[in-house]
This record gives sequence, structure tokens and C-alpha cells, in this order.
Amino acid sequence: MEEQYRQWRRHVIEEHAANYTLGTDEQHLTSLERNLTYADFKQAVMQGDDGGRLLNYVNANVIFQAGVDYESKPMVVFCACNLPSPKEVDYDRLLNLIIFRLDEFVENDYTVVMLTSGAQYNPGWGWLTKAYRRLDRKYRKNVKNVYVVHPSMWSKLIFQVFGRIVRYVNMPNGAILFLPCYA
Repeated sequence: MEEQYRQWRRHVIEEHAANYTLGTDEQHLTSLERNLTYADFKQAVMQGDDGGRLLNYVNANVIFQAGVDYESKPMVVFCACNLPSPKEVDYDRLLNLIIFRLDEFVENDYTVVMLTSGAQYNPGWGWLTKAYRRLDRKYRKNVKNVYVVHPSMWSKLIFQVFGRIVRYVNMPNGAILFLPCYA
């Protein structure tokens, strides 16, 4: 994330520099460079070129909180089955939005429930490698359980990284053993 933030800052400054001539406007560029914050970067990524439509889609359909588990840890549901087409969406921006959403949970223990069955679009291995590298220790250390409901071969390969904290649930009613149900 840090590298993308630096690239974004560099791009914004170069864009503004192209609009100004040298002289008194150089002070403006220096001030701009000093005042560009991570919050500005986060806001720019969240709004994107689509006015925030992808952000709304991600928060409603891809990653969201669905209550707490039996140990009162927040359950973060990741619906890989709802990933949009990589032809229509920039997956780097999608990853940033997912990371911004995870930032709400990573300071404390949490549980991840992943739904993969029926996924129309599976990200490529290159993107998955990039995503894994971007999810540093901060995101992995407090994950206490990962439940993969209806695992596919794709999801089993991905979650070998997490080892013993992953549980595969093949039947929807098998999730009852691990996850609280609300009627």
C-alpha cells in the first residue's frame, strides 16, 4: 500500500506541475506535496473514476461484517463468488478497497468466512501473489479462523498458506457447527 501511495503522490504532483510554470507557482507545488496525506490517497481510491460505485459494490457484495462468531469475534465475510469481471474493474483498485475494509477489523481478533462456490471470475495467480504480498503481518496476525464454505480447488490452493486455521465446510448446514446462525 505504501508504494501505491507514493506513486499516487508522485502522479498528483506531476499532474499539477504540468499545469504550472516555474516561479511563484513552485511554492504552491511544494505546499501541495507537503499536504498530500494518506487519507487523501484513500479517498481518491475509494471514489475512483466511477464516483464510488465500485466501493459501494465491494462493501455490499464482496466483503462485509456479518455479526460475531461464538467467541464474540467479528465475522468478516468475503464473497469471492461476487468478484466483478476483471475486464470491467481494475483489480488493483479492488484490492485497495478490500484492504481498506479489512483495516476496520485487523487491530483485534477476527474470523473470515469465505464463499467461493459459483465464482464466475477467479483472479489470476499473479494478482493473488500481489494480494498476498500486500496483506502483510498486520492483516494476518489476528485472523483466528478461516471458514471456506463450498471450497473449490482454487480456494483450497490459496488457503494452504493459512494452514491449521482453515476449515473447509462442504455443506451449508455444516457451517452450523462452527458459525452462529441467526433466524
